[in-house]
Amino acid sequence: MNSNALNVMLLTLLSVVGMAAAQAQTEPAVNSSSQSATAISAEHFRVVWVQDTSAEGRDVLATGGKMRLMAFDSRDAAGERILSDSAGYFCKPLLSPDGNEVIYSDHRTRQVFVVPFGGGEPRLLAAGFALDVWQEPDRETVWVYVAEWIGKPESFRLRSVRRIDLKFPTVVRPVWSASQISPDNFQLGGSGRYAAGEFPWPSGGIANLEQGTWEKRATGCWSSMAPDDSGVSWVFDGPHRNLQLFAPENSRGWTVSVSNAPGIDGHEAFHPRWSNDVRYFAMTGPYSEQGPVNAISGGGSGVEIHIGRFRDDLQGVQEWLQVTHNKAPDFFPDLWVEGGAARTIDPAVLQQKEQMVAATPLQRVEVVVRCLETIQIPSPQSILPYRRALVVNRYSVSEVISGELSDKQILVAHWAILEGRIQSVARIRRGQRLQLQLESYSEHRELAGERLIMEGDRDGRKIYLDVTNGIPDDVQ
Repeated sequence: MNSNALNVMLLTLLSVVGMAAAQAQTEPAVNSSSQSATAISAEHFRVVWVQDTSAEGRDVLATGGKMRLMAFDSRDAAGERILSDSAGYFCKPLLSPDGNEVIYSDHRTRQVFVVPFGGGEPRLLAAGFALDVWQEPDRETVWVYVAEWIGKPESFRLRSVRRIDLKFPTVVRPVWSASQISPDNFQLGGSGRYAAGEFPWPSGGIANLEQGTWEKRATGCWSSMAPDDSGVSWVFDGPHRNLQLFAPENSRGWTVSVSNAPGIDGHEAFHPRWSNDVRYFAMTGPYSEQGPVNAISGGGSGVEIHIGRFRDDLQGVQEWLQVTHNKAPDFFPDLWVEGGAARTIDPAVLQQKEQMVAATPLQRVEVVVRCLETIQIPSPQSILPYRRALVVNRYSVSEVISGELSDKQILVAHWAILEGRIQSVARIRRGQRLQLQLESYSEHRELAGERLIMEGDRDGRKIYLDVTNGIPDDVQ
């Protein structure tokens, strides 16, 4: 099976709901990128990722042999540079806690290797697929978390997570065998007792590694965990536009949009991963080209590495930086920030958020609206393996019958496909007048990973859920 066919298969399963210097095909904006990094964040940071050199530029899951291992240091005038002598089956590079080593997996050999961040000869660490790198608190021991594939790589399932001493690889400890997991992300918190992941996809949640149990947070992908001991985590939503954040005592959680980043401009993003610093994360985008399955599978030369800095209250992103500027798609970034391990999320922020959520029950509004724009309902076959999906239409508000709503135009999500069948009530015409009962879509946490079909930029508009006919029993 060639890499393009393999990608179509994997992306259908994953997201219908990413060492000497060699001559690059990219043209990095060395000075502008480095100067912007210093001006925007005043941090010393490093990023590693893989770059697709294939003609199609669609190997978003890095399963083929045309991947190049890349690195960037904000204090190095070299800018974007190549770590690998040639293209290969490189996947999901990870930075060590000190930022000096790069741990990566090889899809062809199913082995894990280590190479200095500055370049050099790679050394074999172990068989398997590398998931995360974690340092024991107050100790120098660094562990690499590795799992083994189930069947062929296209299964996109892993099992038997173990940790391997980075310095002494013969020292191995079992970690997780309670369920299968997915390889997109498996990330530990500061204590090493908990990890965020998919168990397996699309069930995102938190695992208690000591007890061998896990709790589902939401349906979605790219689950990630804050690097401190706060227990804050996220699950990336089905539209690939929002982080669904959760605190340990806050099951409803809250939403942080990432599709509004400069350069993403309302399109889909992918590969989000928290850094070693609670304030920063990395991701890729924009995904603006339609591919064999969806926009994610389209990849494209415009896909770059972006860094986001959370607001102190974790309610949004206060600052963005586009790290890469080249002519090849960039996937699977991992970000390291100097001194990041010492920073933590203020417990008062989480307590305040929990109080706000508890004091804010779901609000319902009943309105008369006129349809301005509709989204074409896809065929049930095109959304497989999903069997249900929602479409988002745009309306003007003619009358508010009950509740409070000040917006003159709104976006409304309707159930369009349920159990593999198109719903007749979702066949809405432009100009049609409707009386609807609505609730905030973001407050329905159970829908976080559902397939939500919409087009273009939301213009900052809130999305409402049509609850006129209730909510399907199997999604409550």
